[in-house]
Amino acid sequence: MIKPDSEELEVAIWYDANEYVDPIKSCSESIRDMIDIMCAGTKDTHGDIDYKILKPGDDRVPSVPRWLEKTDGATPRLLVATTKTQLMSSVSSVNQELPNIIGDLDKKDIARLRFMTRKAHHKSYPRDSPLTDPECDQIIDKLGLEIVMEQLKSSVVH
Repeated sequence: MIKPDSEELEVAIWYDANEYVDPIKSCSESIRDMIDIMCAGTKDTHGDIDYKILKPGDDRVPSVPRWLEKTDGATPRLLVATTKTQLMSSVSSVNQELPNIIGDLDKKDIARLRFMTRKAHHKSYPRDSPLTDPECDQIIDKLGLEIVMEQLKSSVVH
């Protein structure tokens, strides 16, 4: 998930460190493809990709996955790729506003969407402070009407 108003996208992959394999060289094309797909889905563009290799115990490194933890002789490492992102419409010469989906919904639906947005954001970014209503609204507007309607339908108990 791309944070609202964020200019940075981060992707991480666990691997078993092997001194004969360069994880950046072997994974960079796949990571670039993944970032391209993510940015295309949100109509963002991205810049150069920076790579870092982290190890368990480093700042912001989660627990080692079980599949890697149970491998004899494994040296787990986390390959983290970061890139700057920018909304394509802000790159173009014509300044176009995002559609205001929030303004077309009733208060009950807005409250449900904000709740779902905060929940998804907290799951992806547990250390960040909770989103404000305007931040939630911006994410909802960025997602678009089809996704918003799908989320509303799935949140209704029949």
